[in-house]
Amino acid sequence: MLPRTSPSAAGVDAERIRSFLRAAREARLELHSLMLVRRGHVVAEGWWAPYEASAGALVYSLSKAFTSTAVGIAVGEGLLDLDDVVADTLGPTLPRRAADWVRTARVRDLLAMATGHEVDPIDAMRATYARGGDPLAAFLATPAQHPPGEVFTYNQGATLTLAAILARVTGQPLLDWLRPRLLEPLGIEGASWTPMPGVVTGSGEALAQGFSGIHVRTEAIAALGELWRCGGRWGPRQLVPADYVAQATRVHVETADRALTPDWRRGYGFQLWRSRHGYRGDGAFGQLCLVLPEHEAVLAVTAQTERMQGELDLVWEHLVPALVEGPRTPPTTEPDADAALAADLAALALPTMPGEFAPGDGLLGVDLPVPTPPPLLHRLVSVRIDAGRPGEPGPTLTWRADGQDHRAPIGVGTWARGELPSPWMMHPPVAICGAADAEQVRLRIAYLAAPHSLTLTATRAGARLAWTTTPLA
Repeated sequence: MLPRTSPSAAGVDAERIRSFLRAAREARLELHSLMLVRRGHVVAEGWWAPYEASAGALVYSLSKAFTSTAVGIAVGEGLLDLDDVVADTLGPTLPRRAADWVRTARVRDLLAMATGHEVDPIDAMRATYARGGDPLAAFLATPAQHPPGEVFTYNQGATLTLAAILARVTGQPLLDWLRPRLLEPLGIEGASWTPMPGVVTGSGEALAQGFSGIHVRTEAIAALGELWRCGGRWGPRQLVPADYVAQATRVHVETADRALTPDWRRGYGFQLWRSRHGYRGDGAFGQLCLVLPEHEAVLAVTAQTERMQGELDLVWEHLVPALVEGPRTPPTTEPDADAALAADLAALALPTMPGEFAPGDGLLGVDLPVPTPPPLLHRLVSVRIDAGRPGEPGPTLTWRADGQDHRAPIGVGTWARGELPSPWMMHPPVAICGAADAEQVRLRIAYLAAPHSLTLTATRAGARLAWTTTPLA
């Protein structure tokens, strides 16, 4: 656990953090958690109910920062060299039909997303898995259009290859190997890593995705950022070589002609992006680990948004100025601002469905068909809304899939926690809120271990479900 202090004690303007929270709300930016660290101390933290501090969540490509950290540790232990050739590091696990680039690309080219591919081969990898094949082998067999090291292309296969290399040189599943070297020193508990479908290591273990799939708590994200800010040092221990951290956090390939938004045009390090301020690891739908060395600060955010540039813009507008020490303009009474911020953070919550729960005849106790299930939940066939049984505090949702009924409570004006089936890369805890009138029942179902939620609209004719943001398979 990171130590805590007040914003004013750390020279941070609490009122500007409050303005960030207001601006995010006004922009309808759905944040799930926030943790701001200054000089190793947490100065502000909050979770938007129903999300909680104790729960880990899928952070998508922010997983790459953990993979890069693992590579750095392996380099420090002499298991890898950044100039090792990819084909040599894979050894007997190298597919026979590997493309030519694999025999010239180095580990550093994988880290910098500079394998020479013009486009991300992820679609070919998915198609290979769908046919029962090995997606890693498919990537390694995909020809490159440029020499390695010259062109940036955001490339999931490059990071998956790093995970395979780590599995071979360590002889262990990635999280097992990282536990005594990274997770335990940083106090990270409850982490899990979704394996890559269709890929096993030489020892027969499932291979961690590497490019995605890690589930961690917000504080784990903040702790990783603090480790990087401190040059790989944690207390008295040098966990990651300082030279590796210095290399990983500088630009190795330019991205200006490969991205459209400002903070993705500033160059790429080793699985890390350079930013308008500092550098960051990030993941789809708003997951951020932002390191601000010039302000001795780290920001961790989880969210559900497709407007990640807008999310960063609010950070630059409100949170970076909060870290600038000196006279405040306008002046604030700091202890009062600290208390007001603490109250704001404690009250954070996502909006629930507006309205009462007063369904009309024919909406309750009826199995309503789901003619078109949402992506990744194709086994769902029907839902049923009930008013509640004896001993239950309110209405319930019954979700029928795979021949089984899955029952979860519905909150009215609040969030009720339960479990429902989830896509393969997500965990099942959910929170549900709802409202109903004479014609329809409307529910929101938040997957608490992922950045995703569903809306469910039930009428007498059936039920329609849609993702707010569709999970990445």
